Amino acid sequence: MRDEAIKAIFEPESIAIVGASRDPEKVGYLILKNLVQTGFKGNLYPVNPKVREILGLNSYSSVEEISESVDLAVIVVPAPTVPEVLKQCGRKKVKSAVVISGGFRETGKEGEELEKILIQIIRETGIRLVGPNCIGVDNPHIGMSMWVGVKKKGPIGIVTQSGLVGTALECWAEKEGIGVSKCVSLGNKVDVDEIDLLRYLADDENTRAIAIYVEGIDHGREFIQAASEVSRKKPIIALKGGRSKLGVRAASSHTRSLSGRAEVYEAAFRKSGILTANSLEELYDFAKALSFLPLPKGRGALVVTSSGGAGILASDLADKIRLELPSISERAEKRLRQLLPSHCVFSNPFDVTTTTSEAFQLVMEENVADEEINAFMPIFADPLPRAAEAVKRIVEKTDKPVVVCYVGGAEVEEREKEKMHSMGIPVFPSPERAVTALHALVKRYESLMKLQASNDQSEGRRSLQV
Repeated sequence: MRDEAIKAIFEPESIAIVGASRDPEKVGYLILKNLVQTGFKGNLYPVNPKVREILGLNSYSSVEEISESVDLAVIVVPAPTVPEVLKQCGRKKVKSAVVISGGFRETGKEGEELEKILIQIIRETGIRLVGPNCIGVDNPHIGMSMWVGVKKKGPIGIVTQSGLVGTALECWAEKEGIGVSKCVSLGNKVDVDEIDLLRYLADDENTRAIAIYVEGIDHGREFIQAASEVSRKKPIIALKGGRSKLGVRAASSHTRSLSGRAEVYEAAFRKSGILTANSLEELYDFAKALSFLPLPKGRGALVVTSSGGAGILASDLADKIRLELPSISERAEKRLRQLLPSHCVFSNPFDVTTTTSEAFQLVMEENVADEEINAFMPIFADPLPRAAEAVKRIVEKTDKPVVVCYVGGAEVEEREKEKMHSMGIPVFPSPERAVTALHALVKRYESLMKLQASNDQSEGRRSLQV
């Protein structure tokens, strides 16, 4: 029943919106409108005793008045009335609920007592509850988007304790045409938490990478165990909020989370195979890279650019985080000197000094077989028609990652970036972000190799004992 209830949160066949409204300024209107406009494939039941119709749908006076079964209740009513609504959901045998409403422990002692009542009700009824004080759940694969109204299906699963963080990640993915698989805002997480969701997303065929934002984790050992199991299957990237004194104070007032020391969380993340992001941009970039790109089998990368400055910036950061920029082979250099202008810089970074995408393609092609080069990083800094086609040809010729950086936002650049994203080739807007994304791929590969070595040692010990 518990697994079915978690599934009902993300894959409901029917949703009751308790507190649905005709007022465009109300959250109950926004959520219902988004579910209608994003094309939710199941049945929608607005619940509002004051009206009989909202957005062309019959409205009900209570959840219990709905004759059909209800998988998920989205509750958007004032906090003091939430307990009674939950009791009605229990009598209706609703599997799961999302409480959008705020006004619980994040507001003080009175709200904390109210939250305890919610906990008691869900224990008695068996309802699985997301929230309270959250912005809901999205699954574009079934046309379900409660808050942002995103439609693009994608491979990134998002678990966040902050609605804004989830909104930002979803909007970035929507704008770039990458999309998300699932997004859930946990809020005060009185019931459903990161552990439940990691285990669900581990088996979700639409999710390739999991991005999580946490302020505090209540069940540390269980989290490490679950994350360790899941990270063997899929990459997990975590951003920890509340890493400073001011951040801890802000987290406490946000969801009353006990943030804990940042170094303790980082150690737990490392132990369980989670990659740590240091910013919201890194959380997005790492998830994007790990969703689309193959893993490099080493730390060597070839940077190809038409801008000396961009190459220098990439080199500085690569050196700082111990990525390697090996020299190109004598064979490749000799061949390229025959094909490219003499004023090119035949080193790594390789500066083609020309504004043709064919030059970028040529340099990468001549180095595809080099075993010291484990990844390619073309940095486009000029309006280059056919850049997307050039990158695609390299992607088709190698299993090494091609981490693309496209600096600028002119019409040609935007068109080429859109083409790459449509081909499943992620693009990063600065040399620094491209380098850190590559570093995430390297760390994921190294983590898997350590895990494999550990498994081999365990198998060896068992063999000796037989």
